[in-house]
Amino acid sequence: MIKVTPNVSTKIRIPAEQKVQYAYNHVNEIVKKHQVQADFHADRIDISSPTEKQTAGILEKLQEFGINFLKQSKHE
Repeated sequence: MIKVTPNVSTKIRIPAEQKVQYAYNHVNEIVKKHQVQADFHADRIDISSPTEKQTAGILEKLQEFGINFLKQSKHE
């Protein structure tokens, strides 16, 4: 059996310290809606997004909530 892993093209890092109350809860809702992988750490959240469409939707919602983030794209 061959296992195919989606190619992660974008990584979004969200620092834990935010001016937005309940930022982790908002991010959790966004991640579930867009069905992407996220790693929740004590000091940050890392979201991995395989498609540009998912990334655009995630970034739009983060900006809507006023959540600060860093976007890193992988160039191949």
